[in-house]
Amino acid sequence: MKQSYLNCLMKLREFRKNLIIDKDIKRGKLYFSWIKDKTEKIANEKDDNYIYKNIVKYSLHNFKIDDFSYKKANKALKKIIDNNYILKKNYRIFNNPNISFDDTMLIMRKLLLKRGNVVWIDFGFNIGNEFGGMHPAVILKNFDKDIFVLPVSSKKPIEYEKIEKDFKEGKITQEECKNKKDKITEIVQLDNIIGFKEMIRWANITRIRKVSILRLNFSGTIGRIDGEYINAISSKISQEFGV
Repeated sequence: MKQSYLNCLMKLREFRKNLIIDKDIKRGKLYFSWIKDKTEKIANEKDDNYIYKNIVKYSLHNFKIDDFSYKKANKALKKIIDNNYILKKNYRIFNNPNISFDDTMLIMRKLLLKRGNVVWIDFGFNIGNEFGGMHPAVILKNFDKDIFVLPVSSKKPIEYEKIEKDFKEGKITQEECKNKKDKITEIVQLDNIIGFKEMIRWANITRIRKVSILRLNFSGTIGRIDGEYINAISSKISQEFGV
């Protein structure tokens, strides 16, 4: 074990020495940051209190409960909200750092990590064309300690760029441009994520992943998308995978 550890350190030193140009140095820093975060997650993967403490310290403060979500909650959940949140205008704001473990876990499952919410997820260090790094992701399903998510990117898909180029060059009409985009089954355009900076984002259905809650950026923004986008995602999933 000791020798394996020493060998690993030697490889890391060699790797660091080879970081010369700015692009490689930046990527190297990301890699070492990823190792640090991954080590922390592995060390705490069986510690429910790690999730609890981070949810209370960060996530609950970042998540405002609107009237719509409150009215949809059952009696037991409403009681928990009433005991741990204060009403300001049309939102309920978290104000009890001593909230119990059970109440925190229930809010996390039923409100924070519910279908249609958008959270920041660390997808890890990417190799080649793999999807990686910190990105917003739409929650599609909650599996207790895991969540099924669809990553979101602010980078316009290459397929869209090609179609828009044809439109700008007068090769196709605006209607044809829209129809061609609609036929691309793996991409969903999100014109707005409520709670996030206003900008157009895109989601690629083929990047759907099941990830541990430990990959959640607990201090990140928590938003949501309207039902029309959830329906569009479901439709694209059906078209792309035939389910």
